[in-house]
Amino acid sequence: MRFLARKSTYTRITPGVAATLALTAVVSGLLGGTAQAYEVESGTFAFSGDAGEYISAGQSYSYTDGDGSQDGMTVQGFTTSDGVGTGVGVFVDSANGDTWSLHLEAPWGPSQPLVPGTYTGAKANPAPGEPRIELRGNGRDCLAEGSFTIRSVEFATRGYVKALDASFEQRCPGATESVRGEVRLTNPEPPAETAVGLQVAADAVADRDTGKAVVHGTVTCNAPVTVQSYGTVSQTVEGATVRGSYSTPVACVPGEPTPWTAQATPTGSVPFQRGEASVLARTTGTDPFYGHTITADYSGLLQIDKK
Repeated sequence: MRFLARKSTYTRITPGVAATLALTAVVSGLLGGTAQAYEVESGTFAFSGDAGEYISAGQSYSYTDGDGSQDGMTVQGFTTSDGVGTGVGVFVDSANGDTWSLHLEAPWGPSQPLVPGTYTGAKANPAPGEPRIELRGNGRDCLAEGSFTIRSVEFATRGYVKALDASFEQRCPGATESVRGEVRLTNPEPPAETAVGLQVAADAVADRDTGKAVVHGTVTCNAPVTVQSYGTVSQTVEGATVRGSYSTPVACVPGEPTPWTAQATPTGSVPFQRGEASVLARTTGTDPFYGHTITADYSGLLQIDKK
């Protein structure tokens, strides 16, 4: 899968090959999280407008992916803090220069899920309790109103959209002309979330010249990911606390623990000494598929030697 980060609700994605389009489905909601954009397995997006309809310019449009098509699609998801899928958005960026975005969302409010059914009274800028509809693109947009029908929708981990089948109708304010369309897409089962583990070895070395404590350990993962391993080493020396921090990147490879080594630099003039110390450590990174932060923590004792 090809990953495309999307930071706004309407951002053009430059096509990488001829006849490329990006079609993105977005699950959105209050206090939600955002998944990375990813390619869909197959899908279609099509709409047409009445003569004189502003958004479509009275034209018909159709985009597809799968079954040997040269088009490409990506999908992105949002969820609420409690994992409820509240809406779906579609983003298109075609090699012929067309750019479109479509939002279909459940009534704005506390974690209302988007479920099969017909939503009327939808608006581009909804008030609490109103659903959202908004098709815009090719340089045209308006404070639309209309309705949409969700025939089926299936959300999975962190906003991953497994399936969508929906139709919509939209009008600009004061207009009698409408634009009508449909969107369908399917995806395979979502990949597992990336997990990491952290171990800090119980032995460390105090450098006689620099006073730094050289610590080491391993990171484990179930998918290739680069993380930052960092921590703080603390030691009591003649009644005073010697403390130093370390940080190092680790390119974790799944299958076996990936080793790392780092130096903790003491903050004061007293160097680390031979003897017992403690360490508080963390490894943190970004899930390469879903885009959320992943962490692993460790705390334990060290036996510092001197070289």
